[in-house]
Amino acid sequence: MNDISSMASDIKARTSFELNSVKEKISINRVKNQKFNDTLKSTIIEEVDNKKKPVDEKLMDVCTEMESLFVAKMLKEMRKTVHKNELLHGGFAEEIFEDMLYDKYALDISKKANLGLAHQLYNEMSKI
Repeated sequence: MNDISSMASDIKARTSFELNSVKEKISINRVKNQKFNDTLKSTIIEEVDNKKKPVDEKLMDVCTEMESLFVAKMLKEMRKTVHKNELLHGGFAEEIFEDMLYDKYALDISKKANLGLAHQLYNEMSKI
């Protein structure tokens, strides 16, 4: 009989401990969810406010070009990792053409892909 009562008290103690840990996790998740909801609401409000403002096309173009410079630098560094053998190397003319081509790729990537750097720059610069 003592074994059963001691087992029951152990089970009760474990259950209450696990229940308390679950309650703590739930309260922590509620706080995290509330923070997420607050952040989401503020972001939505900022986006709505930004859409109400007229877009300065010149500033946006400059920000896009700045983003394209960053992308061009990234592409050039990536291109350095590709090894060319002597048989297929086109010389100095190929290097110039390749630089121009990668600059064009960078500009197209900045205009068509939404990397976000240009929009961040625009948001910061438009506040000034």
